[in-house]
Amino acid sequence: MKPKLVTFDVYMALLDIEGSLVPVVMDRLGLSIDDAGPFVRLWRAKQMERAAISNSLEKERISFREATAMALDYVAGKSGIEFSADTRASLILAWDQLKPWPEADAAVAAVKSKGCETAILSNGDQEMLEAVAGNFTARFDHILSSEMAGKYKPHPAVYDLPTRILGVGKADLLHVAGSPNDVLGASAAGMPCVWSNRHRDILLDPRFPPVKVLSDLSEVAGLI
Repeated sequence: MKPKLVTFDVYMALLDIEGSLVPVVMDRLGLSIDDAGPFVRLWRAKQMERAAISNSLEKERISFREATAMALDYVAGKSGIEFSADTRASLILAWDQLKPWPEADAAVAAVKSKGCETAILSNGDQEMLEAVAGNFTARFDHILSSEMAGKYKPHPAVYDLPTRILGVGKADLLHVAGSPNDVLGASAAGMPCVWSNRHRDILLDPRFPPVKVLSDLSEVAGLI
């Protein structure tokens, strides 16, 4: 395959959420590593739950920043943890400083060396995605946020952004997904998709498979 544009999911495919946030939560909230891991995992789950609710309510899209804040407040409340407004703000802003997976930067650069343009295609707000793009030395040609679509993945409006905004047809695209729901959304929208499945997950709905399942991002450029 030789796509014109390779789009990358960010928060699962490119960034190590748990590895980045656990040390921050330990430092800001004084939690042990045994407590910080579950805290971060529930925070992420509730963040995505609120985004999914935003799609279902058929009202104006709630910002991803606000979904992140609501999820943090939920987990803190469930855990009986209180913190200052400054601590809350610093935890939310930690999402702008998430670290890439070890091979992610080189993988994006390798795709670009094949003559393909690269783009972020993510649930984040535009501001949040521009912030995390700065954590890579490889430059992305485009940043396409769910904010532009007014919906969250796996809504097809998100996967239509490369065509609607950049004029690139689905046949000339390759999406690199990081989660089974992202695979489902891309495949259902008719976008060729490979899955960086580092956690060895399985598909909830096998009717919408990826073109190929990879162990991590280091294999992406070899497909082009």
